[in-house]
Amino acid sequence: MKGYLFDTHVHTAESSACGEVAAEGVVVRYRSLGYNGIIVTDHVNAYDFSKLGSTYDEQAENWLKGYRTAKAEAGDGFTVILGMEIRFLDYNNDYLVYGFDEGLIFTCDMAHFKSLEEFRPFADEHGLVIYQAHPFRPDMTVIDQTLLDGMEVYNGHGGHNSSNDIAYRWAEKYSLPMSSGSDFHRETGMEPGGVYFSEMPHDSFDVARMLKTANIRSNASRNKLCKEVIDTIKSSREVQL
Repeated sequence: MKGYLFDTHVHTAESSACGEVAAEGVVVRYRSLGYNGIIVTDHVNAYDFSKLGSTYDEQAENWLKGYRTAKAEAGDGFTVILGMEIRFLDYNNDYLVYGFDEGLIFTCDMAHFKSLEEFRPFADEHGLVIYQAHPFRPDMTVIDQTLLDGMEVYNGHGGHNSSNDIAYRWAEKYSLPMSSGSDFHRETGMEPGGVYFSEMPHDSFDVARMLKTANIRSNASRNKLCKEVIDTIKSSREVQL
């Protein structure tokens, strides 16, 4: 057995302005494809949050609807984990964040951090893990890789040119841990992606811990991981962790 298959990058219609599939349908889809679970990474940014309510607390509550609905639909035998895809005010870059629970979203105005440089100390304080999503789309800006915990080297969104090959080579150059995700928004034009975890993650803290473990592997292990990444991207779009 390869491990436990999770998609690390999934959006719902309830909480992401660009999402077209309601959370219940997302769970049905991934369960039917044989996944063990998904990480719901709905958008956290000023634009999306402006559509979710008139006050920040209302926006935060509505942002959680996609995750909460998916989790309620999942029941036994399928795991739904909370994550986010955050964008700051400086660039169009997006970052996948793991390692938190619902309470974090209410600690401050998460939609109005100015930059990754400003967010990084907050992330470190709260034990968050940050992977840059689709880092080489045409409208992305190259940033200081030392601010990242890892990089998404395969993104399956068919509506964008994510330049996955460049992302892979960049992550390899700087020895950044790698991830794969479908960036699911709709039923069509989405290539399946995901990772195999060696143990079953039960929440976002488990995901962060496993990603951090991958981050401290020896160079030999990391080289092996890189080979597994490129082989699985060519075949099933899944990354072994």
